Amino acid sequence: MKFNHYIVSLLMLAFTATSCQDYLTVLPENNQSTSQYWKTKEDVEAVLGAGYVKLRAAQEYLMLWGEARGNGVYFSTTGTTGQLAAQKLRQFDILATNDLAKWDKLYAIIGMANSVIKYGPTVKDASFNVNVMHSYLSEAYFQRALAYFYLVRIWKDVPFVNQPYVDDSAPYDMAKASGDEILKSCLVDLNNALESAKIKFPETNVDNPLNTKGRATKWAIYSLMADINLWLGNYDDCISNCESVVNSGQVGLISGANWFSNFFPGNSNESIFEIQYSYTLNQTNSFISWFSTNKYYFISPYQQALYEAEPTDLRGLNASYTSSDSKIWKYIGIKTYTSTSDSRNSSTQTDQNWIIYRLADIYLMEAEAYAMKGGVDNMTKSTALVNTIRNRAGLGSSPGASEKLDMMKIILAERQREFFCEGKNWFDLVRIGSREEVGFKDFFIEQVLQVASASNSAMIRSMLQDQNSWYLPIHSDELQINKLLVQNPYYANLGN
Repeated sequence: MKFNHYIVSLLMLAFTATSCQDYLTVLPENNQSTSQYWKTKEDVEAVLGAGYVKLRAAQEYLMLWGEARGNGVYFSTTGTTGQLAAQKLRQFDILATNDLAKWDKLYAIIGMANSVIKYGPTVKDASFNVNVMHSYLSEAYFQRALAYFYLVRIWKDVPFVNQPYVDDSAPYDMAKASGDEILKSCLVDLNNALESAKIKFPETNVDNPLNTKGRATKWAIYSLMADINLWLGNYDDCISNCESVVNSGQVGLISGANWFSNFFPGNSNESIFEIQYSYTLNQTNSFISWFSTNKYYFISPYQQALYEAEPTDLRGLNASYTSSDSKIWKYIGIKTYTSTSDSRNSSTQTDQNWIIYRLADIYLMEAEAYAMKGGVDNMTKSTALVNTIRNRAGLGSSPGASEKLDMMKIILAERQREFFCEGKNWFDLVRIGSREEVGFKDFFIEQVLQVASASNSAMIRSMLQDQNSWYLPIHSDELQINKLLVQNPYYANLGN
């Protein structure tokens, strides 16, 4: 199995000791064996840090998996390998050779986490007390669960690897497990991890809390649990998880006028967990190229119309996008746009973070859970939560709705405005479309068709009737290596 080979190569690395402050640094390899490793607290810390490094390495794919088949982002005709693969996804011309059908980036994260979980408790080091060890384990469980949550949302059923692969004696053939069962197992792990999770981490710069916002705190774990529970339809559990974050006293919605500070300088009070970059540590990204210089990604007409329908929205024109050139501004500006001088410096400001969770997401997940529970009281609570986000954005209150589907339309529109190009749109659509209630699947299909060409609409509508088409095929390389894998049935007879 290709992902196993990749994990083996990663786990044969031994890393130099690092401090917590340097946990994002890519650590050098010197090819020591596992038996020679796992001697000190620093060994555990280094591999845990490598999990975050692998998460950062997957960032472009996290964005494309969440946006390529959604309706918020358009793509140019040129771009990176991933971006060109995303064009095919947007057109629903999806083959098992598509680069975005590769899952090795996510299993690399899982490999690091599995190593910490298995070998961390075996380390005998006087400086490595049991509380610190369990705190590290809580972060590893978060890393593993987050990677599996992406895998299940993208492929549905996938191999469930919960042991590290340390040498070539490990079996490479592994069948798929039920995605729902994988997520249930992750929820157990996350719930157990809460007791040892950090409320916050030590910082050297209180104005840039890169540890507390870039490592898995208790609030990041609760956020991931809420997201998984919402996906699984565990609405009461989702609400409970959300309330734990909202009432934590550790995060808060920033004022509407300061909304842009979520993106520059980042690590805002609203932030819960984001992938960190650091120019001074040579940890940069290509956001300015993607969104400005080469403009590989830009706002779709449908998304722009959503903002234009609410012209007082502080998140819209000149905040999330600019109208003259349809650029996605939130990743290339330093503040709400007034002139070209408000752009980031393309040489020195190429370390924008990528947000996974912020408090606005928690409010809207809770709103969705209440809406799906139904009933007058729950709809009232759902509407109040939506209006908290709307009012923060400078919009008037919504009257809400009494029917689930109508309320979900309101919530989705709010999520689309709040989280434009934050890698959430496709997953939101699939989650809604998967509900058994009447009209939800049709609503999902109509949302996807908002950005389909007239010539492709009928074909895409027909494809989407089969729910298996909502998930990606297993890459052909994996099928060749792992004989126990069975292709997603939608793609099994397409000759790919």
